[in-house]
Amino acid sequence: MQELIHLQTDRLILDRPTEKDLDDFVVYMNSCEDFSKNLFNIPFPYKRENAENWLEMCNKGIESGESFRFAIRENEIGKLIGIIGLHLTKEHHKAELGYWLGKDFWGKGYLTETLKAVFQFGFKDLQLNKIYATHFLHNPASGRVMQKAGMEFEGLLKQEYFHHGKFLDVNRYAVLKKDFESIS
Repeated sequence: MQELIHLQTDRLILDRPTEKDLDDFVVYMNSCEDFSKNLFNIPFPYKRENAENWLEMCNKGIESGESFRFAIRENEIGKLIGIIGLHLTKEHHKAELGYWLGKDFWGKGYLTETLKAVFQFGFKDLQLNKIYATHFLHNPASGRVMQKAGMEFEGLLKQEYFHHGKFLDVNRYAVLKKDFESIS
């Protein structure tokens, strides 16, 4: 079993998602259609079975070392408020970042704080050289989060993904280890 990783910031705890988180996960995914529009493999409505399958896939990725997913929790409450993950391409020393945060927690700086903690983990503990992420053009708020966390715009990827029956463009952002070290 992969060692349990626990990250902490001033306001947040990042640790492994568990079965106890699934009811909250389902509630968040069903709170609005934004999650289905902005994330892959998130149907709307979202069922408990979907969350169970996600957790199984999550655990397999963690066990194999191919991905690291963290439940985002407020320090004081300890309840799930979001998820963040790194999906590794080990041979190239890089990882793709993905995340979501419950709508009630948007605009509080939690994601920026979370991204910085995950960057620190990725560059220091995993010895990555690059962490990158994309967002659909209809979700510019995600790009602003990436910028606030220190990621730089790399480019527009045209018709990069087929999502909900359409080819969609995405903006790609990244941060390099050398750049993160100079801003952290």
